[in-house]
This record gives sequence, structure tokens and C-alpha cells, in this order.
Amino acid sequence: MKNLLLSAAMVCATTSLFAQLYVTPTGSDPMVDTDSYIYVDNQVLFVEQDIQLVENTIDPTTKASIYIRNRGQLMQGTTSSANSGTGYISIFQDSNSDAYDYNYWCSPVGFMATAVGNRNFGFARVHDSITQTQSFATQLTGGVNGSSSPLTISTRWTHSWDPLAQSWFPVGSATQNLVPPGYGFIMKGTDVSVHTNPFGDPQNQRYDFRGRPNNGDITMPVSYNAVTQHYTLTGNPYPSALDLKEVFYDTDNTEIDSFRYWDEDRSINSHYYIANKGGYGSWIPGPEADDANPGTYTRPTFYNYDNGGGQGTSTGVMGATFERRYAPIGQGFMIVANTSGNITIKNEHRQFVREGVAQDSQFRNPNSGGDASASVSGAGIPVNNENLTPQIRVVTVFGENSHMRDMVLMFHDTATDGYDRGMDATHPMDADAAEAYFPIDQGLDTERDLVIQTVPFVPTKRVPMAFELEEETTFFVQAVEQINTPFEKAYLFDSSNGSYQEITHDETASLLLPAGVYEDRFFITFRGNFNDDSPVNTLVAERQKRLLETVEFVQNNPIAKLEVSNPEGYDIQSVQIYDMSGKLVLNQANLGTQSRLSFPTANFSDGVYLVKLLTTDNLSMDYKITVNNK
Repeated sequence: MKNLLLSAAMVCATTSLFAQLYVTPTGSDPMVDTDSYIYVDNQVLFVEQDIQLVENTIDPTTKASIYIRNRGQLMQGTTSSANSGTGYISIFQDSNSDAYDYNYWCSPVGFMATAVGNRNFGFARVHDSITQTQSFATQLTGGVNGSSSPLTISTRWTHSWDPLAQSWFPVGSATQNLVPPGYGFIMKGTDVSVHTNPFGDPQNQRYDFRGRPNNGDITMPVSYNAVTQHYTLTGNPYPSALDLKEVFYDTDNTEIDSFRYWDEDRSINSHYYIANKGGYGSWIPGPEADDANPGTYTRPTFYNYDNGGGQGTSTGVMGATFERRYAPIGQGFMIVANTSGNITIKNEHRQFVREGVAQDSQFRNPNSGGDASASVSGAGIPVNNENLTPQIRVVTVFGENSHMRDMVLMFHDTATDGYDRGMDATHPMDADAAEAYFPIDQGLDTERDLVIQTVPFVPTKRVPMAFELEEETTFFVQAVEQINTPFEKAYLFDSSNGSYQEITHDETASLLLPAGVYEDRFFITFRGNFNDDSPVNTLVAERQKRLLETVEFVQNNPIAKLEVSNPEGYDIQSVQIYDMSGKLVLNQANLGTQSRLSFPTANFSDGVYLVKLLTTDNLSMDYKITVNNK
């Protein structure tokens, strides 16, 4: 007879009572003693402090101390107490990938040891589930294909990533534990499935992760290189969902630029680099104050790769779209940094969110959609989401459907025309033959290329859109999606000849250009070709440019004032200051034509603020200041 300590119903009623959790069998004599375990079915088990587990030894079918099933989760409090003991939890994650397809992982458990705390991951922690409580340790093979019966993982395709050396290393054998807590790893699936859909794989493999549950702060390095993009392979290291918006906006994680997710053409059954096709999509959380915002994801462009792993030609296909805000258990991803340092994933970032599209939480769903054709229409991206930042999704198709680039242009009052962390995402720039991107000037002759950009909206705005072509190329630009936008139409404006081509409402801009880099010629505009080139609007554009050149902002921290220089006497209608959560902290109106203005900042908390200036003739500019009143 076994001790079933808590049923699913009891978990709901009693979890608030757990300060610490200790689970141990009644003894080791099979004649008189019994195993003890907790079975969590579609609920959350919350423990405020540490968990101590002792392995069951009486019945081989109930060796784990805690079973988490049917989208249940284990969460722990912010005290970051260290878990301990010889026992372990058992938690499932499914993966739709066959023996030819990669998934990116991050283990929620580590090995058990005398020492307390989080431990490294190795393949002894991956099991083959037989029943709801019984499993066997996975087998490993040096062969090219893994299999599902019994569960066998091919070690040829299992690697982790060294963020300091920027290189892959093998995960190792069943007796090795080489992956530190919080570090991700890649692994191909099992068996061989025949299918034609690039986005879904009919083969589903269930993995049973058994080990000591990770808990508390997990820190890892990230690095930045202005020439070659650097990555850190990490993911969700806990047996519960992880809110990536909380991770991103934690003050200890300001180094994060964006999150990258690998996807590949699942219909290709080959282990050769030259035959496979894949790429990275990008996700950012959006404005910090928009708590209901699920974030923004751009689908990857699928490329071929050469024998050395270098990128080759593209495929004319993009990856599927996924909901990414809440990383499910086991989800791995890359982090792209904007500066070098360390980031920390914490218990306070954990949330009890069940995996699913409706909950903005997907691991890999074969029915997620995506564009299987080489057309920019019918992209299969969710629409009409009232929580999304106003945006248009712009797809560029190069050549005879040689490849595509998915980009998003968003509009928000707290954004600037420069780089806004959380609202802009650095571009992968991983297309060799041709590329499209949003260029922004960061000053000091430096530029950042974006795949997602957020700007403040004014009707006269022109957003630069750049193209880089290795050879003469025909390409097409279309806004395949328009959500909550403050305009009716958008156009691609060619400043070299003054032409406008609409890109919304199923209209497509078509271009043929010789090889070159075009960063100052093309712009996305919103007023159309009926009046934008009139003398009146030309004058408006010139005055807007002059405003940006002459009005200056200086945050004078020694005297706790923001000083504004207005030497040409623009009639200033308002100056507003927002903190980075979007809260309006200062609003001054009808300021006139004074050549110098000043605004007190002594009562501001230290930090970064956005200043927005508007003139009476609808010219505008924005500027970021850093207040330090220490």
C-alpha cells in the first residue's frame, strides 16, 4: 500500500500551508513500509521555502516523490531556499519532432547529490514514461536516429552552448552532468515520420524529466559584439511557467535585447546541413506598462546551410508563429544582448500559466499555422488582439520567392525614433543574398538594424526601411497584417523619384534594384501619394527636420532641472515627461516662443525618462533623459 499524500483536489486547498515540504517513504522494509509521494493533476503545488525529498525504494512503479501531471506545475516562493535530498520530481513535456528535427530545451531538474541546491543536468535525468508513475531511464545511441520504443536519444545531435566561447559542446553520456542549471541544450526527436507540412511533425515524443527541481536565482553570462551577434542558450529552468516579460524588465537583466527561437522545416528528413532549412525568430515583450500585452514575435526565414554549418540559400518559406510570453516547462531559447554582463532568472518571474495558445504559452504546436507558400498573403498570424500594440507586419519577398523577411513596425506614445529596449529588437541579419531591415542612427556614427521597431505616430512620419542586395534583385513589400493602427493606409515611399506604392489592403510594392545598400532612400509613410509631395507638406517636412536640428535638451542633474533650448522660437504647445512605465510625471502646456525653458526634476526618482515636445503647428520631437538626484 502506498501513501498518496495529496490528491489534485487537496493541492488547491492546502498549498498555502506549505512553508517547507518534506517527502520520505515510511521506511525501507518492503514487508511493513510504503512509498510516499504527491500526485499533482492539472493544479499548482506551491511551496514557500525549500523541498526535501527522499527516493522511494519499495515499489519500482512509484520511485518519484512528486508526480506533476496533466499541465500541473510546481512553484516555490521568493525566499530561494535550496532544495535537497535523494528524491526527485517527475514532470512531462511533449515534443513534436522526429529523429531529423531539433528542439531547444532547458531542463527543469538537475541530478541529486549530498550537496543542497541546484545541480547540473545530464541525460540520466530524462526518462521514458511507461505509466503515469513508472518510467525507465532513457537509452543513448551513437547512431544517427533516436527511437521511441524504448526511448533512445542520439547523442550525435545533443549539444549545449558556451556563451563565453560562443561555441557548441556535446552534452555527454548518461553518466555525465555537463549542463549547468539554466543553460539550454538542443536535441533531435525520435523515429522517422513522413509528412509534407513544414510546420508540424506528426511524431510526438513524451519525455519524463526526473530530478531535483531547480529553484531560486539562476545567473548566467551574456555578451555583446557590435560586429558579430553573440548568443546565450538558456530557457525556462523551472518546473513551472516563466513570464519572459518579468525576466526582461527585471532591473538585473537590462542586458537583454531580445529572445530568439529556432525553427526549421519539419518536412525534411535528412541529417545533412546542406539539405536542412531553418532559422531564428525574434520575440520582445513590448511596452513595460502594457501588462496584458502578449509581446511581439517575428517568424524566422528558413535557410539552407553548407557542410560547415554556414548559411547558404533561402527556401522561400518562413517559420510558424508562436505565442511566447510565458515560456512552458522545458522551453529553450537564445538571448541576444545589447551589452555584456550577467542576467538572472528568479522565482519571482515564475507564473502558474497552463501551456496553450490562449494562454500565450507554446512549446511547439504542430497546428500553430504559418505560411507554407512563398506568398506574402495568408500568413496565419493571430489578428484582432485588443491587447497588442498598434502595428503593421511587413513582409519582403526577394527574387523568385528565394526568401522572405518578416518584420513588425509598431506605434506607441512612449517610444522614440531611436532604440527603445523592449519595444525594438535587433535584426538577425542572417540573409546573405538580400535583406530588409529598419535602420536607426544611435549617434557617434553607429547604427542598429532592427527587425521589430516601435515609433511614436504622427501623420507626417517617415520610417526608414533599408534594403541590402548582393545582386540585382526584384522584390516585393507588403503589410500582411494591420492591428489597431491609427491610420488607414501605409505606403513605401521612394525619395529618389517621389513615388508612393501602397503596401496595405492587399496592395504590394514592387521594386527592381541593382546590387547595393539602400538606407536613405525608402520610407514607410502614412499620408499617401495624393498630397504628401505637395509644397505644403514639403515645407512641413523641412520644418520638422529643422526642429530636430535646432531644439536641444540638457538634463542638468547638479541643479535638478531639464533645460530646453529653442533658439528659433518655435511656438511650443506642450512638453510632457513620462517614466519608463508610461506614467505621465510632468505636463506643461502653452509655453509660447521662449528661447529657453527649464523644468524641475528634483522630485523625480533616479532613472530614464522620455520627453515629448509638440509645437502649435503639429511638429514634434522626443528625447530620453537620465535623472540622477543623488
